[in-house]
Amino acid sequence: MINVLNEKIKSHLVMLLFSLFVAGSFVFGKIYAELIEPELLTFYRFLLGAVILGSYLILRKKLSSDLFFKPWRYLILGGIYSVYFVFMFIALRYTSTISTAAIFALMPFATLILDSLIFNKKSQSLIWLALCISSMGALYIIFDGSLFDALNFRLDFGELVFLIGTIVYSSYALVQPRLNFGENILITTFGVLTAGTVILAFSILIQDLEFIPKNTSIGLVFLIIYLAIFASIGTIVCLNFASSRIPATNVMAYSLLIPFWVLMVETITKDNLAPSYTYIGIIPIGLGLLILYRNS
Repeated sequence: MINVLNEKIKSHLVMLLFSLFVAGSFVFGKIYAELIEPELLTFYRFLLGAVILGSYLILRKKLSSDLFFKPWRYLILGGIYSVYFVFMFIALRYTSTISTAAIFALMPFATLILDSLIFNKKSQSLIWLALCISSMGALYIIFDGSLFDALNFRLDFGELVFLIGTIVYSSYALVQPRLNFGENILITTFGVLTAGTVILAFSILIQDLEFIPKNTSIGLVFLIIYLAIFASIGTIVCLNFASSRIPATNVMAYSLLIPFWVLMVETITKDNLAPSYTYIGIIPIGLGLLILYRNS
């Protein structure tokens, strides 16, 4: 019993780190989103992440034949990750970090719906209530506090792109546990990053894009390093660790923290405060998170 509780506590701490890593990718990604093609940026982050993690596994002699057991699994998981991150960097070209973070906060609700429709999973009414409340707060931010925009579903291009990417990404926590056969977390992570690298390489070749970015800077190099280590290896390890120990909806609930981190950074680093509707929308998001946390 104690061991089970310890595993759950570790899972919640891991997902707290996950929310910080993802928030950082929004903030830093916005700065350099227009300097490099989204596919190319995602390709390099996956490639560097795969090289770093692969080297570690080889040096520690942990790279086993488990990697070649049903390798198509990694193509599915890597494909989900690739779509999400490419769409995220496309979206950051057209919309604000707060709007994208608010859309990301809709992911637990999307996970709950997909889990219910695809796998016929029955969830507690309290979970539905919590995610409905938090989603209302996220939508309030996304539609700039305008009921007219909400009723007419007026999204800008970046918000629409990221909404699609977020729905795709929400399936990861549902699919991953069903494609896991007891492999080491790092083996799975390496497989996902390698598959994502291959998928994006084909995408770049098909689109006839150059593999060498036209605009390079020290900041862009540091961004790729951050994305590879923290927002790629870090988030995948966090998701893989927690998805096998706590329910998928609880895993995705930590995405509700991301608007808090992004808003905090925006408030500290910008001369002007964020629009008032942003702070209002944060309140129900936080309430939903508290309800989920207490329930879990």
